[in-house]
Amino acid sequence: MASAIPVLCICGPSAAGKTTFAAALVEHFRGLGRSPLSVACDDYYRSDWAPHPLFGYDTVDAIDTAALRSDLEAARSGRAGSLRLYDMRSRTVGRRVIDRSYDLVVLEGSYGPQDLIEGFPLDALIYLEESLPVRLVRRLGRDVRQRHRSPWYVIRQMLREMLPGERRFIRPLRDHADLVVRDPQRGIADVTRLIGDS
Repeated sequence: MASAIPVLCICGPSAAGKTTFAAALVEHFRGLGRSPLSVACDDYYRSDWAPHPLFGYDTVDAIDTAALRSDLEAARSGRAGSLRLYDMRSRTVGRRVIDRSYDLVVLEGSYGPQDLIEGFPLDALIYLEESLPVRLVRRLGRDVRQRHRSPWYVIRQMLREMLPGERRFIRPLRDHADLVVRDPQRGIADVTRLIGDS
């Protein structure tokens, strides 16, 4: 039986730079001759989710963790032919085809890793940290420009849903992390050393 494909999980609070860091990590590993597959936990939001009264969408329950685990298990064994795809604007679910071979899985997200730290063989859990003011500016830019939300909505959602959700679901991931990254440039080298020749 072929050995399992390594799965690296990049987690941390909203707008900490997870997507950017994961993309930089993918490019770094490509430069080393690897063929990484990117997976985003955001693609596993439930299409029929009614926002939680306290956390809104900032809760593990908003993620279809069974679908995430299923796709990761297929990816880890090299059998994944497609991955789930979620449209944030329309809240619809589709699939994206995987059209090339891969030898490493880079998973990133705030919600979803919570279900994986027990019983799913992650090769590394990497937690990104960033200050709240920087994250506020990033989130405003992203959500206003890409998700067409008003600045007032973004700020209100951060204060009322995002921060309580982070305290409850995301901050505990830090205690399980194999590596905490505060400097993304240095973090890429640290991740490379952490996983060695996986």
